[in-house]
Amino acid sequence: MSRFDKQCSRAQNNPSFPFCYKKGIQRPGHGITLELPNGYRFLDAGQNRLLMEKVWRNPVNPNALGFLLPDTVGVLDRQVWGIEVSFEPTGYLSAQDAVAIDYQRLLKEMQDDIKTENQVRRAYGYGVVTAMDWAFPPYFDTNDHTLHWARLLHFSHNQHTIINYEVRLLGRHGAFCFTAIGSADQLPLIKREMRRLVKRAYFDNGDRYADFNPLTDPFDSLGPDALMAGNMFSAANLFVLLCNSWLLVLVSCLMVLFVYVMQYYHRRKPTYRKMIQVDERLN
Repeated sequence: MSRFDKQCSRAQNNPSFPFCYKKGIQRPGHGITLELPNGYRFLDAGQNRLLMEKVWRNPVNPNALGFLLPDTVGVLDRQVWGIEVSFEPTGYLSAQDAVAIDYQRLLKEMQDDIKTENQVRRAYGYGVVTAMDWAFPPYFDTNDHTLHWARLLHFSHNQHTIINYEVRLLGRHGAFCFTAIGSADQLPLIKREMRRLVKRAYFDNGDRYADFNPLTDPFDSLGPDALMAGNMFSAANLFVLLCNSWLLVLVSCLMVLFVYVMQYYHRRKPTYRKMIQVDERLN
């Protein structure tokens, strides 16, 4: 019996099956609304964990909010594919910095991370990723503020190449991520469906990309996860740095002023002791 057939047998004997699917409008959290189109089912975060760990034997994304599965496939089908949805609280990424991402550097860091992840995968008996590359050149869509990148993953136990296609819908505090998982020959289908799904996801008022406030919100382009092409001192970044610096100065001045005011208010009033004169005649 193949490893896949063993997994199918283990899943079929699991009392937690079948899954409880949802339809229609979903509110997975973080101010996000997802309107499921016809032909899709939704698993919440808890069932997504069950699917990943118990059925597909994959590590779980701690930021996962759920999983989208087409009606035409089941979780045990050999040609199954689906889309995990998650929220990455990376902060705001400006359009200027998004188009300047160094994707070769990003790929190199992902490849380095795979080496560490493989140690965990071996410990849990998961398949080990032996190679990774871009399926097509990544890009940023300025019309809907989405990042697109697709990785080709080669596993030690599988002759088939797996596609990991991620679309990040940028918001004020981070990104709502669609991560499609399937075989490499399903890439045209997945690309078409991803474009359709992204149009049905949006942030609430106050969490949208246009709601970013440079005076209070974290700016992702200065963080280590943004992987910019060296444009740290752009006009937008300098503006944010100056705002943050002035805020720091202002807060420091207010704290110093507060200390002085409190010292003045609670200052110790001088006391005068009456001098006692000793009458020497009493001796």
